[in-house]
Amino acid sequence: MNHPTRLLIFIFLLSQGYCGAQDMDQQLSEFAEKLAHPITERAKKKVTVIDFTDLQGGPSGELGKYIAEQLTVELVMGKRDFSVLDRANLKSILAEHKLTSQGLVDPENAKKLGQFAGVDALILGTIIPKKQTISLTAKIITTDTAEVVGAARTEFKLDETVSDLMSHVITNEANSAMSSDTEATKPEKQKPKIVSTFDDMRVEVQSLKVVNASEFLMTLCITNHNQKHPVLLTMDANMGTLGSPLKSSVIDSNGLEFVSEEPAVSGLTVGSFERYFGFQGRATQIAGGHSAIATIRFFSQYRRPAQPGMCTVQLAILRLASNLYGNVTAASTCNVVGRIQAE
Repeated sequence: MNHPTRLLIFIFLLSQGYCGAQDMDQQLSEFAEKLAHPITERAKKKVTVIDFTDLQGGPSGELGKYIAEQLTVELVMGKRDFSVLDRANLKSILAEHKLTSQGLVDPENAKKLGQFAGVDALILGTIIPKKQTISLTAKIITTDTAEVVGAARTEFKLDETVSDLMSHVITNEANSAMSSDTEATKPEKQKPKIVSTFDDMRVEVQSLKVVNASEFLMTLCITNHNQKHPVLLTMDANMGTLGSPLKSSVIDSNGLEFVSEEPAVSGLTVGSFERYFGFQGRATQIAGGHSAIATIRFFSQYRRPAQPGMCTVQLAILRLASNLYGNVTAASTCNVVGRIQAE
């Protein structure tokens, strides 16, 4: 190919937006990787992504919410050493304590969120429209000291989809959080989809979403209502077998089973307890009065696609008892069964 031909092709690609900025979803996937590195490096255990705003700290249509949602999913799917607070649960916490996402730039508000949700880092970002592109910047801020421990930036094309998201007007969050008459604060909107209570422990299935067209991503919130004593938990698994499959599953609307395994669990450990072999694996400790957020990915052993619809959830969680030396001596199974709409 001669030089004039290459030049014409380059000019054409440039005019179509293919040089420089790339598609939004592709860039957000790479953006999530840039943010994950400093989070892991600083040994943060639980983070959450706040809606991205404009330079004045105000909403930028629905684009800010879309970016935050996509980054949350990308961080969860990457098998990280940290967990991510589900955005539905974040919204409920903000409404309950009359906080707004914009207000979390205040160190005192960020610290409150850390206390309420057990989050030790926030991802805050800014959307900067340019002529043909959108520029994103993000900072990772600790909830205890408000220190910036990481940052990243990227750029993508300003195409029709992005323009539609930016132009779509959303309800002002500051007013929604303060008004008891809005959709954001109605009790039915804050209720989890499936709830099971075991003495002083509460298990909530917050959401079930189709990701990657082949998996279900479930978000759990487990709360220890005993203010004095911690609780030891683990996802029940067939330990000793390849991949340590969980004794939990999702049955879709067609009756097809989706299973999970140890590497697909984030925010909660996996183990098993047998009468003769004792406890194998690791335990998760939830302090008195605190909650833990966990995510589990379910997939089909026969490579069936995951589809939205009403699904049946079956979860097996072990509640462990230990002696003075910290050794697990007994376990009881907490079975969570219910139906939930997969989105």
